[in-house]
Amino acid sequence: MKLTNPEIIKSITSSWNGDRDKNLRPLVPKDLIERMKLVTTEEAWGTCRKNGYHFQFAGNWNNLHPDRVIVGRAVTCRWVPKRPDLNEAIEKQGKEEKRIGFQNSWVIDELVNDDLIVVDLFGKVFDGTFAGDNLTTAIKSKTGTGMVIDGGIRDTQRIYEMEDFNAFVRGFDPSAINDVSMPEINGIIRIGEATCIPGDVVLGTKSGVIFIPPHLVEEVVLSSENVRLKDEFGQQRIMEGKYTPGEVDREFSDEMNRDFENWKKNRK
Repeated sequence: MKLTNPEIIKSITSSWNGDRDKNLRPLVPKDLIERMKLVTTEEAWGTCRKNGYHFQFAGNWNNLHPDRVIVGRAVTCRWVPKRPDLNEAIEKQGKEEKRIGFQNSWVIDELVNDDLIVVDLFGKVFDGTFAGDNLTTAIKSKTGTGMVIDGGIRDTQRIYEMEDFNAFVRGFDPSAINDVSMPEINGIIRIGEATCIPGDVVLGTKSGVIFIPPHLVEEVVLSSENVRLKDEFGQQRIMEGKYTPGEVDREFSDEMNRDFENWKKNRK
């Protein structure tokens, strides 16, 4: 068996025409990752839905720091309840690939800067704590982003104290991870009502987590930036007395759109 199948990753991300990593996972440029941090969940959701992607948002999390936005490229892993024959095959494959430690550390070893680990632990919290403070430290140092775990964490007090990092989890428990196996790294996973695949750009906000297909990331960012510019323009024109709030808070007229385009050209 293979824990990671690059050809499957490539086939399910065929709409992406940019760079890829050694496992053929899409690599959205860092510039877009940074600009995504100002995008709202609703803006991203709207663009995804307009393009036919209706199941990209997962909500109802325990969000350690609601004031912190996290953005990164999805690295996924899928877990199942432990079955001896399957777990034996996974461990054998891990040895052949010279992987070290328990299975949760295997996927962490693959992380790089601007990645964001997304863990499908089928909502398990007791004996489903994917990471404590040691593994979370490794995740933080490798990615600089955060983690999304459809399962639990332990050592919550220490993880909470980590700066420039955030975690979206289903629960907290002092137990250690047990009786589960990880048959796949960077495969297709389900998180709540959403589907996440490797290379999706993950946006975590106060609202929840949304998984943005890599080929839609630029459209999401540009649309959001245009909305923010329109808001700035509209508020300025209201203060100047040129337009009423009712004129601004609806679809712009042709005259207003021309004014907006001229305003953008002259904006400092």
